[in-house]
Amino acid sequence: MEGGINDVLLNKLFEVLHGNIAGFVNILEVCKNANPQPAIVWASSSSVRKRPNRSTPPASLYAATKKAGEEISHTYNHIYGLSLTGLRFFTVYGPWGRPDMAYFSFTKDILKGKPIPI
Repeated sequence: MEGGINDVLLNKLFEVLHGNIAGFVNILEVCKNANPQPAIVWASSSSVRKRPNRSTPPASLYAATKKAGEEISHTYNHIYGLSLTGLRFFTVYGPWGRPDMAYFSFTKDILKGKPIPI
């Protein structure tokens, strides 16, 4: 795929980077100075888990931003003592959802009259 620096797709990629990394760091920066420090629960992604081992690079830019968030969380916990819990959600709804996500397979099985595996 080709694109120029002003293309909508490229701008969308920068939105993902900015929202998932810079936005998260901004929140952590505010929280590290709060007294008392809040306990933070934040959303990672199951996309991070799709790697066979820790040395395998993330499969997408989105997964890379979420993995970066996990590493940033560990750092803020270690340096500033922030209490952070990252949840890896396994279903993303809407146009950014992957076709292998649970709601697609659940719907397909329901329409075929098959049981939903749990």
